[in-house]
Amino acid sequence: MTEPHDQDKAPESLPAVLSTEQAERVRKALAPVVASRGLWKMADAIGYAPMYVQAFLRGQLACTLHFATGVAHALDVDVEALVRGDGT
Repeated sequence: MTEPHDQDKAPESLPAVLSTEQAERVRKALAPVVASRGLWKMADAIGYAPMYVQAFLRGQLACTLHFATGVAHALDVDVEALVRGDGT
């Protein structure tokens, strides 16, 4: 018997810490939204502190799958599509 699909469960095909290229795709999708909606609002939607989001956007932090999943939820896109750059 298979387990029911859990939306919050990260896809097993993605690493816990994303590659530089994957992180750049997340950054590229997130930056314009932060610029238009504001850092505090997007940080709240992602579930991370504004200073963390800002440090990520500056390239000072690695991108974890947990963070990318929060970004995907905030942007209303699939995390795999976000990380792979499909339509973002």
